Amino acid sequence: MRMKNWRCLAVAVGAACFLGACGNSEPASPEQDKELADLGQITVVTRESGSGTRSSFAQALGLDEEGVDDKDHITETAQTVTSGEEVIQAVGEDKSSVGYVSWGTDISESDSVKELAVDGVPAEETTIESSQYPLSRTLYLAAAKDGNELKEDFLTYVTGKGQEIVGDFFVPAEETKDVFLSAQPSGTLRIHGSTSLAPAIEALAEAYQEANPNAVIEVEASDSSQGITDVLTGVCDMAMVSRDLYQYEQDVLQAVPVAKDGIRVIVQADNPLEDLTADMLAAIYSGDTANWADTKEE
Repeated sequence: MRMKNWRCLAVAVGAACFLGACGNSEPASPEQDKELADLGQITVVTRESGSGTRSSFAQALGLDEEGVDDKDHITETAQTVTSGEEVIQAVGEDKSSVGYVSWGTDISESDSVKELAVDGVPAEETTIESSQYPLSRTLYLAAAKDGNELKEDFLTYVTGKGQEIVGDFFVPAEETKDVFLSAQPSGTLRIHGSTSLAPAIEALAEAYQEANPNAVIEVEASDSSQGITDVLTGVCDMAMVSRDLYQYEQDVLQAVPVAKDGIRVIVQADNPLEDLTADMLAAIYSGDTANWADTKEE
C-alpha cells in the first residue's frame, strides 16, 4: 500500500524542488553536458497497448492518434512492459532509459530511479488535484447502469467513506464521508482492468467486505481496455480504467471517478536532469529526439 508518510515526504521534496526552480531552465554546465553525452542514446520504456496509463500519457503529449482507439505515435523501438513495477525495474537497470508510472506506484523502495518534474512542475498532491501538473488524469470504475444493488452499494462506499483509503494511494476524487451504512446486498462483484488502480481497489474491496460480509469482491488486474472489454462481454461486472472512456464506451458505460492521479516520468538516479518539458518528452517518445545530449533546452 502507498503509505501516507511517503506521500507527505514526496510532497515536501517536490515543493522544495518546485520553489527552488529545480528544473533544467538554467544553462547547462560543461559537466552536465558531458554527463548527458555519456548517456548516449535514449532507451524509451513504455507500457503496452491497451494500458490506460499509456493512453493518458500519449494523449497528454499529443501523441495519440485521434479517432483510433489505443493507437498512438510512441516510437516502435520503445521497450514495452506490462506494469509500473516493470517500468521501474527496466529504468533502474539501464542508465540511458526513461519511463513513466502512475503516481500511485511507489518508487521509494528503489534507489536506482528518480522522478523528473515536467515543465518545472513536480507531481505532488496539490499539483495533481489542481491539474497544474501536465500529466494529471482521473481514474474510474466503469460499468453498465443496470440496477445491480451490490454494484451500487460498493460504488457508494468507494466514492464516500472509501475515499480515505483512496488517499493512501492517490489524490481522492471526492470528499471523504465519515459514515457508510451498507444496504447489505449479497453476491459476487467481479472487477477487472487497470494495473495502476488495482491495488487501491483491492484495499477498498477488503474494507467493503468487512462492512458487508454478504459480498465477495474479486479483483483481477490486466489493463484498462481489457477491463472494459470484459465488462462489455459479460466476463466481469466493473472495469478499472486509468484513462478517459472513448465515445462508444461512454454510450454504454457509466464512468465513476475514483481518484486523481499523475503520471510520473522516471529516469535512472544518476541522470543529471531534474526536469523535462512536455514538448521534449513528446520528442523523445515519438523518436524525434534519440540522444540524451539533445535533450538540453536553452
